[in-house]
Amino acid sequence: MIKEEIKVYEDPNALSKGFTEFVLKLLDVYPHINLALSGGTTPKVIFDYWAENCKESIDWNRISFFWGDERCVPPENVMNNFGMTKDHLFDKVPSIPNNNIYRIHGENEPEEEALWYGTVLKSKLMQKQDMPSFEIVMLGLGDDGHTVSIFPNQIELWDSKDICVIGEHPETGMQRVTISGKVVNNSQYVVFLATGKNKAEKVRDIIKNRKEHLNKYPAAKVNPKRGYLYWFLDAEAASLL
Repeated sequence: MIKEEIKVYEDPNALSKGFTEFVLKLLDVYPHINLALSGGTTPKVIFDYWAENCKESIDWNRISFFWGDERCVPPENVMNNFGMTKDHLFDKVPSIPNNNIYRIHGENEPEEEALWYGTVLKSKLMQKQDMPSFEIVMLGLGDDGHTVSIFPNQIELWDSKDICVIGEHPETGMQRVTISGKVVNNSQYVVFLATGKNKAEKVRDIIKNRKEHLNKYPAAKVNPKRGYLYWFLDAEAASLL
């Protein structure tokens, strides 16, 4: 049975504050947090919130930053998740140690990078059942039901035995290095972050009718085996619940 909690906030800024309080509470429990970041509009709002409000209130030495997925483009490309995080967070909070940042190199050959990043995660993270385990994984929810970079047409990648796999956008064909579902579900706190009316239908489908969509949407397969699933939603994303 999924250990699940749903938190609804008035708007993305209030959600950012709520998620920050969540992270701070976990920092009271864990001496160090390994955090898998995601791309997208909601994390961008959170990173802006951190840069503006949390330069001193968060002990940045106690957080290591990783990525759940990365588009296979160089950091200077506007679609690169690390580049977005750098612009909105790292460049604005100089107290974040560079040696706490472990990016996926989107400019490298995808298969080689997936193997390399898998070794990084294996060496830096706690291992549970022979797979890496993050303290926190931030997840986005695509309008098509994808999460990390595992799309519905490649849903079999979710159960890959590999730590990292190569996802491919079904329309653009752009490749992405992504952690597999086994890593997501092996983590302690898995957090969906969703804002806006365009997310409401999929939020409803997955929370209310998860079993019906298990073989359709990768996001429906999120089920932390020994951890907890949280939903941080704004009022619009939660409007159909």
